[in-house]
Amino acid sequence: MNMKPLNNPFIIGKYVSQEYFCDREKESDTLVHHITNGRHVTIMSERRLGKTGLIEHVFANRLPDDYETFMVDIYTCKNLREMVYLLATEVFRKIARKQLLLERLLRFVRSIKTIISYDTLTGLPELGFGLGEIRQPEITLDEILNYLESSDKVCVVAIDEFQKIASFEENVEALLRTKIQHLKNTQFVFAGSERHLLEGIFSDPARPFYNSVVFMQLLPIDEGEYVRFCRRMFALYDKTVSDTLVSRLYASFQGITWYLQLSMNEAFTMAERGGHVDEEAYGEILSHMVDSKRFTFEDRFASLTEKQKTVLQAIAAEFPRELVLTSQDFIIRYHLKTASSVQTAVKGLIEKGILSDSHGTKRPTDLLFMLWLKNY
Repeated sequence: MNMKPLNNPFIIGKYVSQEYFCDREKESDTLVHHITNGRHVTIMSERRLGKTGLIEHVFANRLPDDYETFMVDIYTCKNLREMVYLLATEVFRKIARKQLLLERLLRFVRSIKTIISYDTLTGLPELGFGLGEIRQPEITLDEILNYLESSDKVCVVAIDEFQKIASFEENVEALLRTKIQHLKNTQFVFAGSERHLLEGIFSDPARPFYNSVVFMQLLPIDEGEYVRFCRRMFALYDKTVSDTLVSRLYASFQGITWYLQLSMNEAFTMAERGGHVDEEAYGEILSHMVDSKRFTFEDRFASLTEKQKTVLQAIAAEFPRELVLTSQDFIIRYHLKTASSVQTAVKGLIEKGILSDSHGTKRPTDLLFMLWLKNY
């Protein structure tokens, strides 16, 4: 196996290479099948389950050479202008070092004043422009899409956290749909973690994107596959890990990839070459993970109302068991007064991003926060 040497093979929050990527063979095949058959795709999953990693893996390794890929995350965007800026930045970044393509791109995109400089060591061109240069986002978007359409490769654009467009200025959905539906050489992969918002965008007959995509639902990686992955990563560094430990962590974090990688990253540090990490390390691993965010959790908890604190502590006490938060059993057990007061508190926790709501099922968005609250 030709692997880049890393101090720790359990990567957190980024994609390095296929050697460090666990499984997702079926999902990768499905995504490639949709893309190569000309379909726009929407990928939905809970947060931190690996949507971005899957897309990056497919883009880096699984598509034919006659495909060009671009990816932007619009989670922080507040409007169309900011989204177009990120897209323009990504397109320029990928094209900038290909001189002939750069010249052609600059002929297409005339609404942005770009600054071209040259690296003193390599002599290669570097482009620069700021958000302020996006003065007419609709025109800039047209120019970028026209450039992609003119490419001799099929262009695939992934937009992560696409549900954010629902909070953009009026008519953005209609604007984007109108532009996208006429493209012949450019496809889109939309991804997001707020299922009810995504389903509203793509499944509501009254909205512009209705019936314009095929859906993919990303579920947790199979436990057995992840156990084998961990065993293999440890073995590459002449270490071993208990299958029972990995399975216990898998259960604690409900198979959510980001937490699993973080916990195994911590476990990996506990053994020297030739060493072994067994189930007894479980408590220490969780303690280190929670302690690293203790101050953040204290500030977050302090910002809540007393009712919100009480309800959240009750949820944490039962974690990871799913609950009916307005049931009489739950209310009586934790002295929560009335169902309406619980509903008010839960609504506030959702607005603050501490709980998520998927078709009426309320879930914590940060599992480490729940573990911290258990011992608060």
